[in-house]
Amino acid sequence: MSSLDELYKKMLQNAVTGEDYTVPEDADEDQLDCLLHPEAHPLVWRTESCDCAKNGKSSCMSVCEFGAITSDPEKGISIDDKQCVGCQACIDECKLHNLTPSKDIMPVVETLHTYQGPVYALIAPAFSGQFGDDITSGKLRTALKQLGFAGMIEVAIFADILTLKEALEFDKNINSEADFQLTSCCCPMWIAMIKKLYHQLLPNVPGAVSPMIAGGRTIKALHPQAKTVFIGPCLAKKAERREPDIADAIDYVLTYQELRDLLEASDIDLASLAEDDRQHASRAGISYAYAGGVSEAVQKTVEKLNPNRPISIHTRKADGVPGCKALINDILEGHREGNFFEGMGCVGGCVGGPRAIIDKEKGKSHVQSYGAAAKYDTPMENPYVIELLKRLGFDTIEDFLEKSDMYNREFK
Repeated sequence: MSSLDELYKKMLQNAVTGEDYTVPEDADEDQLDCLLHPEAHPLVWRTESCDCAKNGKSSCMSVCEFGAITSDPEKGISIDDKQCVGCQACIDECKLHNLTPSKDIMPVVETLHTYQGPVYALIAPAFSGQFGDDITSGKLRTALKQLGFAGMIEVAIFADILTLKEALEFDKNINSEADFQLTSCCCPMWIAMIKKLYHQLLPNVPGAVSPMIAGGRTIKALHPQAKTVFIGPCLAKKAERREPDIADAIDYVLTYQELRDLLEASDIDLASLAEDDRQHASRAGISYAYAGGVSEAVQKTVEKLNPNRPISIHTRKADGVPGCKALINDILEGHREGNFFEGMGCVGGCVGGPRAIIDKEKGKSHVQSYGAAAKYDTPMENPYVIELLKRLGFDTIEDFLEKSDMYNREFK
């Protein structure tokens, strides 16, 4: 266990229990500041000095697709936070284990203990099965309330809203065989890839925020004093939260692994908790957790929205960075074979995220079972979507398409 891991666990236990704890005099001041003020540091922390760059190009540098890592013969590697998208490839590649992902957990615990307004947990659709085969959404909601959250909202309901938005945009914009659309929802790595490497395709990307951002903005529109904490399997969501045009939505991002650490430090036995079940999402929104789920959700919604449209929706999907790049290259070379394209940066989709707890195939199985139990198939039948949109001032679907500024962003 590294010195940072030991410091992290001791500080977390102290923060949760209120026990007296003196930070060791030999604790690394930079590591301590990383834990206490993660927003002031890069997404990837270098925990020890790195000598590999002195012998030429480092292995972590070679796997970075976004040019975020540079090396210096004297100082070793450095990571440009403006270029880093949080894919975690460098962390996985580092043979010396000198790189570690950012942790927001200490500020979250402090907020839960001291903030006078409501703090809401927004949990990503991939949560099913992450904390145990028999740990339901109701038990997890009870646990989060015990931790001090005002409530738990499943981000899948906002995936429903974004599914409806993207279906409406497809129906409006795709009017010939030459037209096509790339989804702008869900995966920040996919969007970062298009923005940084394939920006010529941006005109084909409708300016919609992700379900995480939609969720944060919705909660703050309805509860202006609220703080929002997103919980998911992805380090890239921490990068997305920091993007200037959408930084108003989410205050902190925890990974499933960070939440597991917090539950353990709080001595909460999930299996013994009472149920607090309030599923509001359709199967379509829940399916965002795995590769192909977004395109399937939008396709079904388009077909229900306008079953007789002359240009049918034909979807293609890719997952993993190499697969996404291959799909985009097909589009650029004219080999589209589709008109709606979905990309997910992790193999398997969000269930394969680098900060997930369980294997991606097991995660997908759990999500699919949870989705199969949903009362509604798409957002078109989901009364909670309509009710929520009305509370936000959208009286009709047409209003939602034309005036949904809170769910829009401009890609540059």
